Amino acid sequence: MHSRFGTAELKDLGERLDIATARTERYGSPAALPEVEPGPLTEDLFRRDFSVNTLAIELGDGPPYEVLDSYNALEDMKDGRLRVLHDGSFTDDPTRILRGIRFESRLGLRLDDAAERMARTAVADGAFDALSGDRLRREVFRLLEPAGSIESRLGRLGELGLLSILNPGLRLSGEDLIWIGRAATELEGLPPDTAEVEGWRLVFPVLYGSLDQRAGEETADRLAIRPEDRDWLLGSRRDLDHAIEVLRRPSSKPHEIDRVLRPLRREQIALLLALGDPPVVQWTRRWLQDLRSLSLTLTGQELVDAGFAPGPSIGRALEATREARLDGSITAEGELQFALNELKSESREAGRE
Repeated sequence: MHSRFGTAELKDLGERLDIATARTERYGSPAALPEVEPGPLTEDLFRRDFSVNTLAIELGDGPPYEVLDSYNALEDMKDGRLRVLHDGSFTDDPTRILRGIRFESRLGLRLDDAAERMARTAVADGAFDALSGDRLRREVFRLLEPAGSIESRLGRLGELGLLSILNPGLRLSGEDLIWIGRAATELEGLPPDTAEVEGWRLVFPVLYGSLDQRAGEETADRLAIRPEDRDWLLGSRRDLDHAIEVLRRPSSKPHEIDRVLRPLRREQIALLLALGDPPVVQWTRRWLQDLRSLSLTLTGQELVDAGFAPGPSIGRALEATREARLDGSITAEGELQFALNELKSESREAGRE
């Protein structure tokens, strides 16, 4: 029960069911959460984001059920129109603009001319300035899901000036949109991973190409990025660019390719494939199909049994052995001897210090 908003949730029916009383609302300030109190149904429906959200069904003993269309929602749906219900709608709650873009994509509707003008005015007048970073992040990230066909939603963000609410320096070119769209397609063909695909991780490495380090940090602050995601976000474009550099280098060896690709998420791998750059694509596909799956027959226990103490040196020897296998310097039969030589060499170097 959420008494402040007159809502409740039922979770004992197998699925969650949201229940709300009929309410009126007022906003103490732009972008603030509403203050609500009981009211008639027509006023409650007037609180909705768009006219298409105002349809209601009056339940009785059985069908036929009567559809209540108090604000011409059926006509708007027929005409493919997203219409706001009053001039102050986007000022009261600017996140409605972001939800409008989601509805455009999901329902095949379009903000009408008046709503689009109001959206641009709200952005220009700073309607998002008072919005908390947490609310902004949740709405932006929700807008970027699912990753499929994401470029249309991104294009609308740019058209309505909404990138500026994240950072005035953010830019998204037509080429960027094509890149992201191709990457979304590539994502569908990538093998499953333990980490869930997230649309924002496909978009922000591209967006961050237009920002310096300080602006990147300011954007992360504005979105109140969670600590566990912040380091990834700030380094996402740098890691991507470094991988591209190594993949394009004629002298790169398989183990170097593995080093730069292994830490990347699937979204970044998809961006590499979507570049269309022959050496980048060829190396990335070879890594996906062959290199990343290479595992040693050798185990750390065998090295311990050979007389070496457990510790980080065992891990380093195994990693060096795997890299030698990747490069074709040794075969599976030569793993043990190679690893032992690595451990002996490290021991001798330590003895000289």
